[in-house]
Amino acid sequence: MQTLFDFNRGYLPFCSLLLLAMLLFVLPQPLQQLFAYQRAELAGGELWRLFSGHLLHSNLYHLLLNGGGLLIIMLLHAGYQRQLSLLWQVLISALFISGLIYWFNPEIQHYVGLSGILHSLLFFGALLDIKTKKTGGILLTLGILAKIGYEQYQGPDAELGQLISATVAIEAHLYGVISGALLFALVLLKPRAGLRYHCFK
Repeated sequence: MQTLFDFNRGYLPFCSLLLLAMLLFVLPQPLQQLFAYQRAELAGGELWRLFSGHLLHSNLYHLLLNGGGLLIIMLLHAGYQRQLSLLWQVLISALFISGLIYWFNPEIQHYVGLSGILHSLLFFGALLDIKTKKTGGILLTLGILAKIGYEQYQGPDAELGQLISATVAIEAHLYGVISGALLFALVLLKPRAGLRYHCFK
């Protein structure tokens, strides 16, 4: 009999990531500022912020929204951990998203939140759904692309921004989807290159 949170199905890395985000959330504000994406500090060489900024959240609502999204992705796609571990997915996505924000969006001086990475994980899983002929993969992929297109056309959601006490970084969502496509490309190339990505399964 399987339980809902069967850790043999690859749930442990997702829960560990959520726990890490929760632990960072309860840090005093001055300590949190040491980890947030801050453009000026990045320019000064504090490169860890390219990764750590994604694990911070502006308020409790922000954390709950992203935490819920992470759990949904876990239930949908945890089984794909044998193809590319969550550690690699998060590292590649975080660095890719932060790098694009730094180079193409100089107006973004401060950024926190897991939503960019969540878009990457979800799109990666949706593409793998298509590859493995899982029901709903095409619909999920089209839904994500439609959401991104609408955001780029309409702009940030003002009501959601008020809820999380921050401007919704739709650029991070777009870059997250591009990152998810990059992860998918890595999986396609993996058998040819003989690469192994099995850490933190």
